[in-house]
Amino acid sequence: MTTRCGILHGFALLALCMLPMGNLQADEACPPVPQPIGYVTDYARAISPSDERRLAVVASELERKTGVRVRILTLPYLGGADFEALSKGVLAAWSETPEIGARMILIIDALAEKKMRIEYGPEIGSMLSEEASKRMQTQVMLPFLAQGDRGSAYLFAVTELSVAIGLEQKVALYTVPGYLKLQHASLGPQPTAPKRTNDLLLFIPLLVFMVGMARLETKMARATVVFDSVFRKRWAGRFHNMRWKS
Repeated sequence: MTTRCGILHGFALLALCMLPMGNLQADEACPPVPQPIGYVTDYARAISPSDERRLAVVASELERKTGVRVRILTLPYLGGADFEALSKGVLAAWSETPEIGARMILIIDALAEKKMRIEYGPEIGSMLSEEASKRMQTQVMLPFLAQGDRGSAYLFAVTELSVAIGLEQKVALYTVPGYLKLQHASLGPQPTAPKRTNDLLLFIPLLVFMVGMARLETKMARATVVFDSVFRKRWAGRFHNMRWKS
């Protein structure tokens, strides 16, 4: 299987190398589009198999639960093709349908030119703010790219995208470490908090009633003692007078 994949990558690289330079420059508006290979189309051999598998796990759960499709394309070089036009062409070609394209994210990286671009479908803008996108590129990806660790850069970028979109769509992503804690924090107080508050509000009148009853019982007990003492004295006096008369 590994040998077969290596042959496919070799043919792809050979096809890119054999493209005429003149045709690429003359047809910059519609540059040739590579064929996709799973979640990661790694023509530049920039990602290790372990990083590719972990990335596919996170991306597959995000796509299954939100419909957002994340794809990564690495190229050894552009060969004179316009990078922006190529990115838009790949996004359109890999979308298959307009519905898929509206929720698609493409990360494309040209190693020789040191160019990287992230293309979004129209619906991604409502799920991912521009600030979050810039933060992902500058704070998450750039440090790893500076070290030449593209596998970690792509993996953490997809993880950051999954967190932002998952929280916005209010879905549980079990493949993202620590995501469930972030989800609870973003959704505000837990459902048990209002219940405890309601129980406390119901307990306060009961407590007031119990305190009032206790005070009433104490007063009644004191009154009983007082009246019992007066009653005993009166009857004792009457009984004494009756005996004296008799």
